[in-house]
Amino acid sequence: MTRGSTRPRNRRYPLSPVAVGLALLMHAFLFGIMFIKVDSHVKPVAAVKSLEIKPEKPVDIIEATAVDNQFLEQKKEEKLAIEREKQRKIEAEKQRIAKQEQKKKEEAKRKKEEEIKKAKAEEQRKKAAAKKKADAKKKADAEKKKAEEKKKADAEKKKAEAKKKAAAEKKRKEAERKQKLAEEKKRKAEAERKRKEGEMRKQMEAKARAARASQAMSKYVPRIQQKVESNWAYPPRGPEGCNPTVRVNLAPDGKVISANIVKSSGDPYCDNSVEKAFLKASPIPIPLDPDLYSEFKTIDFPFRP
Repeated sequence: MTRGSTRPRNRRYPLSPVAVGLALLMHAFLFGIMFIKVDSHVKPVAAVKSLEIKPEKPVDIIEATAVDNQFLEQKKEEKLAIEREKQRKIEAEKQRIAKQEQKKKEEAKRKKEEEIKKAKAEEQRKKAAAKKKADAKKKADAEKKKAEEKKKADAEKKKAEAKKKAAAEKKRKEAERKQKLAEEKKRKAEAERKRKEGEMRKQMEAKARAARASQAMSKYVPRIQQKVESNWAYPPRGPEGCNPTVRVNLAPDGKVISANIVKSSGDPYCDNSVEKAFLKASPIPIPLDPDLYSEFKTIDFPFRP
């Protein structure tokens, strides 16, 4: 049945609760189909038929359908209003994005212009700095050249002065050298004279000391022999043939520092007994004159019992 169907004008059928409920139920079902985007081929009438609900009275169904169509039209308008609002927001967002993009482009253009301006300013600054550097270099080169010329002139002057000074110094040193040679010759002659005098004096002193030492040695050898023999223990074979030569090192007071055989008698027992006798006889008699100590410091004593 459609909205344009006719009915008797002289009869009015009140809407039953069942009809109203069915209308509301059908409306809810159709509204749900709209929001879940069911295939557009599904018709509201088919949905109603699928419920397989038979109205109690034909008039009730007509009234319910009219109410539902009115509700659907209202919802459709609301949906269209929502879509229009959504589209408006989309357009507004597009405009906003477009404005942002435009603003970004303008900002990028401004930055690029500033960079170009800065680059030009930097280039001008570099050119100015390069010119300043070139001028400074030119000035420095001129000053350097002037300084080098002055330095060269000063060097030539110093060289001439140094040459003159060197000649004078050479002359002075030559005079000093000749004077030193004369003085050295004189000093050497004097030293040679003194050396010869010293040697002669030493020789004379040595001869005198040797004579004194010889006299002292001839005087003290018998005393040394006597004291050593008094401290000598005979070897097993007796004193016969026990005649080694002993090197004796003495202190200034006659103390025996060491006694070693330098010429053996051929009998180890004899040699050993003589060494012990010298050590036991310490101190042995020697001159107390310090000038004669060098002659008695080391004695190669021929032991002859």
